[in-house]
Amino acid sequence: MKHTLNSIIFFLLAQISFGQNSEELNRQSKDLLGQGSYKEALPILKKAAELGNAEAQYNLGYFLQSGAAGEKNEKEAIEWYKKSSNNGFNNGHYAMMMAYGNGEGIEQNSEKAFEYALKCANNDDPTCVWNVVECYVTGKGVQQSIPKFKEWVQRLAKLQNPENLTQSGYITSTRLELAHFYKDGKYFAKDLYQSYLWYLIYNEYKIDFSILKQNEVIKEIKEIEKSLSKQQIDSASKDAEKLFGRKLHNLSQLYTNSL
Repeated sequence: MKHTLNSIIFFLLAQISFGQNSEELNRQSKDLLGQGSYKEALPILKKAAELGNAEAQYNLGYFLQSGAAGEKNEKEAIEWYKKSSNNGFNNGHYAMMMAYGNGEGIEQNSEKAFEYALKCANNDDPTCVWNVVECYVTGKGVQQSIPKFKEWVQRLAKLQNPENLTQSGYITSTRLELAHFYKDGKYFAKDLYQSYLWYLIYNEYKIDFSILKQNEVIKEIKEIEKSLSKQQIDSASKDAEKLFGRKLHNLSQLYTNSL
């Protein structure tokens, strides 16, 4: 019994040490990478990846795919991306989505690309959610489903805008698309009030668009207001915040463009 207990304690301590070693090695490799010391970082990165660190596995895959540290091996890169993804690392999901989607280092497979896009999208990654939306509406890699498309397009529109301009653009574009969908009765039942609410939400980050596009949308907003009652316009800001799930801060700039 004592021997068994000692074995269990040793196993637990070994597991703790194992985790600390992989995390510490990963940290060291990132420090070196931040300094631009790629060749010095690579063996440390490999060790962290071999010990099971998901971030290190992704980073190693990236270096093998790009050849940034002098070694280039796309097939091996995919294996590390896959391990990273299996360990739940979102960038690993993203890398596998892109690999299968573009046929980089692996045979192109739309169904597999969608599977990884969905894993990534479930972590609210804007690019992956955008891809899932596109797949459901077009039927690429998955059976076309307008109900699923509607579910995911609204999820994308309600995400927080990140600093990444491309991802923020996906989100703001989707909000404007929802305003158009409700206005035109496309995919959703025609509802000018719901359309107006999405215009108000779009307005929060309209800076993602050019001045010309912003001015065009301001005209759309003024036009749709002609079809709404004063009571609807007065209650729209609160209803938009309820729909959005958070407060709107840019309503005073509704009729002006953001420079």
